[in-house]
Amino acid sequence: MDLNNKTAIITGSGRGIGKNIALALAKAGCNIVITSRTKMQLDEVAAELNKINIEFLSITLDLSKKENIDLLFNETLRKFKKIDILINNAAVLYSIPFFELSEEIWDKTMDINLKSVFLLSQKVLKHMCNNKNGYIINISSTAALGVKPSVAAYGISKLAISGLSQVLYDIGKSCNVKVSTVYPGMTDTEMLRDFNPPVSSDKWMLPEDISNCILFLLKQSNRTIVKDIIPWASKYDQI
Repeated sequence: MDLNNKTAIITGSGRGIGKNIALALAKAGCNIVITSRTKMQLDEVAAELNKINIEFLSITLDLSKKENIDLLFNETLRKFKKIDILINNAAVLYSIPFFELSEEIWDKTMDINLKSVFLLSQKVLKHMCNNKNGYIINISSTAALGVKPSVAAYGISKLAISGLSQVLYDIGKSCNVKVSTVYPGMTDTEMLRDFNPPVSSDKWMLPEDISNCILFLLKQSNRTIVKDIIPWASKYDQI
């Protein structure tokens, strides 16, 4: 895909992997839509995007609400007229012993990590199919490849992303829309640092390692689809 003047939505782009993806795609020539629940974080990303010669839109909202999904979709089309790329990255992570995992935390995790991806992808995929072009990339996690009890809600939500991606892929392949899933290993983000895993940070990947994977996927020819990509930290390979 030629990324110049393509319009890309990146959810959860106020920090970490999402922020790095947004900046990488902007430097590659994309028009960017950034979104997060935290305006201060988005303002910092917007300041960096202002230094790049591209158009962008910044929207502060909570993706767990359907009306906000509709707002994000409609505002993107209002400004850019089309959506070429969707990166579903927004997620929350709680480390809680399984028997202490509350219904409230379960629901909050599923609303952000899974339901928002379903609702936004449903709208965007229909738009892309009408245009006969597009690419959806879902950010899962290596936590989905072996769900641990201490991160049960997170791991299960990310495992469910795999099934959703398969549905989107099966629909998209008939209308020239690609769908891929990225399963990052341990990556140096605020979310992981808050999780405080028992692994030295010098063994983690950096956010740019993941954005490089995104660019790799997007730059494949129309002849090629890489459905899944699993970037592991070379010095440590378990969540």
